[in-house]
Amino acid sequence: MAVDSQIDLNQKPDLTGRKEHRSHPRLMVFLVCLVISILMWLFIELMKDYSDEIRYKIVFSNVPKDLILTNSGESVISIGMHAQGFELLAAKYAQKQRTLTIDLSTLKIRTSAEGYTAYLPSSRIMDQLGTQIRFNKEIAYIKPDTLFFKFSEIFRKQVPVKPDVSYSLSGQYDMTDTIRFSPKYITVSSIKSIIDTISFVRTQKIKFSNLDSTVNIKVALFKGSQASLMKYSTDSVTVRLKVEQVTEAGYTVPVLISGNGADVKIFPDKVEITCRVPLSAYPHIEASDFSAEVEYQPTSVAKQKKLSINLTKSPDKVRVLKIVPAEVEYIIISK
Repeated sequence: MAVDSQIDLNQKPDLTGRKEHRSHPRLMVFLVCLVISILMWLFIELMKDYSDEIRYKIVFSNVPKDLILTNSGESVISIGMHAQGFELLAAKYAQKQRTLTIDLSTLKIRTSAEGYTAYLPSSRIMDQLGTQIRFNKEIAYIKPDTLFFKFSEIFRKQVPVKPDVSYSLSGQYDMTDTIRFSPKYITVSSIKSIIDTISFVRTQKIKFSNLDSTVNIKVALFKGSQASLMKYSTDSVTVRLKVEQVTEAGYTVPVLISGNGADVKIFPDKVEITCRVPLSAYPHIEASDFSAEVEYQPTSVAKQKKLSINLTKSPDKVRVLKIVPAEVEYIIISK
């Protein structure tokens, strides 16, 4: 009998485990029904009409050509709307639709002691913005109800462009030309107080790493914090970095003597020029394409024991690494 009692005790946990196993499907059904109920409730609620205030960024188009807008009145406006919950939710959280454009071509601009002024009442703002706001929303109000504008006469100035470019080269590659860019000058238009402070315009910073080929790229201009008060004849420049594979080469070049005074003899009378040469140009470059000289002036070299080598001619695409020797000794030959 003791054995039978022990068997019964061992079987009870198995029955409990089966009940727990059968409870999982019921829990899943309950959760699914709960989610469906919540979604249906949300759907019904969002179908109802609500009122809310939504903030929009505004930009301006068709500013008079001979004037510049020195203040935009307001860069953000608030619009009170009455619409379905779905529509208000989409309008409030759709970031791409949160910018509206106001056309200034019909403004009546007046001359005042402060320059040129104009205003746009809410009725005309509603006419423009109503067509830009999607869905069937009813616009109840706009804040501020009137936009005020100030304009100033435009002044123009042509200034040079300065590219802000940094780079590193890969392995046996080198820049075989200066950094070229176009256009080199642009025209800047702004109010007089700003124009008087501008002497050049930089590009945006751009960095290249491990270059192994020529680069042609358009780089935007850096416009700074007063960009809204400035206009440019172009918004970008084309920058070219000519990169070619190179090899190291050496050329023996005779040293010429320039200057005047007593006869001078130098030794050595030749130097070894080591440089990096583009592979495409290597077959065409010879020692005669280089010219080296020293300058002898009795008054300036009286206390010098050596004369410095000056490289007076070298091919455009070649980058000179070193000249050996960099200085030569000299003796004065008496007549």
